[in-house]
Amino acid sequence: MNVSLDHIRTFHAVVEHGSLLAASGHLGLTQPTVGRHIDLLEGALGFRLFVRGRGGMRLTGKGADLVATARDLVSDAVAFERLAGGMEEKIEGVVRLSANQIIGTFLLPGILGDFMRDYPEIEVETDVSNEATNLLQRDADIAIRMFRPRQGDLVARKITELPIGLFAHRDYLSRCTAPTELSDLRQHSLIGSDRDASLIDAYRAAGLALVPGDFAFRCDNDLAGINAVRAGIGIGPLHRGMAALWPGIVQVLSDLPIPPVELWLACHSDVRHNKRIRLMMDFLSERLRSPYAGCLS
Repeated sequence: MNVSLDHIRTFHAVVEHGSLLAASGHLGLTQPTVGRHIDLLEGALGFRLFVRGRGGMRLTGKGADLVATARDLVSDAVAFERLAGGMEEKIEGVVRLSANQIIGTFLLPGILGDFMRDYPEIEVETDVSNEATNLLQRDADIAIRMFRPRQGDLVARKITELPIGLFAHRDYLSRCTAPTELSDLRQHSLIGSDRDASLIDAYRAAGLALVPGDFAFRCDNDLAGINAVRAGIGIGPLHRGMAALWPGIVQVLSDLPIPPVELWLACHSDVRHNKRIRLMMDFLSERLRSPYAGCLS
């Protein structure tokens, strides 16, 4: 029996993601290639791993019995790659960063230029999304997160705390009297999330019970929310340091006690000794302590 580790990795990805198409996106392969890997693995094993149907890929009994072992093999292979990566002598290769929409759009492009000039042989990839990447599966090498990572195999550094406030554009405040107390916000056009309830929870914690209908502009894309404030649509939350860089943006209810957001760096413990990962971690740790330098856009 000649079984390929790549084919086992593909089997694991199909199990984890539920379909050939989803697995192909995760693996960076075409859907026909993923299907061919499954066919070859089933041929090598001599039995079917999946039943294919309209509902997707359903594991057979024998396929289900192999899932845990396949997961362990993939995990061991990833650990091997991480450890081998730390043995490199030359400082070159790829560093993949994960950051949310705000950090990845407004912050990283303004600060990474210096690093890339100092280390031209290091390539930088960025995954900009509010979905938390899985560092354990090496979806990214380093994650910049607005919460404390708690997975046991991660190395995490708290970099700083970002103060938050409520802001509006002067054009909006020229049309509507600025609020002087929290309850005044009910008479204003508020900018908030659509399906994400975290902002409603934050307002409730501050003493103002709101429902989605209280927000005149609702969107779960952070960049759209920021630009809605900048366009004068209404009042919304911004990081104070970032807001100070944009002309015409004014803080309202400045005495409102809003907890700051923590800024963390995280990587898998296996890669912390990799030279390029360590260089990037140290660079980001220093530059993100003054995070709004160079982020005006």
